[in-house]
Amino acid sequence: MKGRITAAILVASLGLSACVPLVVVGGIAVGAWIGSDPRKTLMIKDDADLSANISAKIIDRWKELAHVNVDSFNGAVLLVGELPNVAAQQEATTMAKSFAKTRKVYNETVVAPPSSAMDRLNDSQLTARVKSAVMLQVPDGASVHVQIVTERKVVYLLGLASPQIADQIANIAASVSGVAQVVKLIEPSLVTTP
Repeated sequence: MKGRITAAILVASLGLSACVPLVVVGGIAVGAWIGSDPRKTLMIKDDADLSANISAKIIDRWKELAHVNVDSFNGAVLLVGELPNVAAQQEATTMAKSFAKTRKVYNETVVAPPSSAMDRLNDSQLTARVKSAVMLQVPDGASVHVQIVTERKVVYLLGLASPQIADQIANIAASVSGVAQVVKLIEPSLVTTP
């Protein structure tokens, strides 16, 4: 069943534009890109490898005791999800920092039992609603280079944008029904608003 769901999501994602990839982990869509991706191909690969390697270490270490999503943009690593205790949170940060390509780590995990599949699905749907709202309301989509990740109804914005666009995206995300909080992890870019 899980394999069929994953396959269906992957097939559905083929119809998406190349600049709005869908990330699928364990059969659940966990993030969505908005706008274009300004990174060079090698950096995109490095970020994907970094996320996968950190995720594999976390899974190997805590198995079913934890649920952690790992996202990376230009070497900035975002950890969200649930870990069994504070020591595990500290260890996850150390794991993420141990990779040469890691520039900084945002550990936004919480100490709690792993979230349910229903919670993860609700977060995925919330990500889609935020993405849609941003795409409809930001006039210059080419100036937005942001990944949206939702965990426990908290929306994380990771990527690059001008301060004005970053504020606009955060305000749009906060206005979406069901969003409990918005965490802006957007680094400034050279992009300016008209």
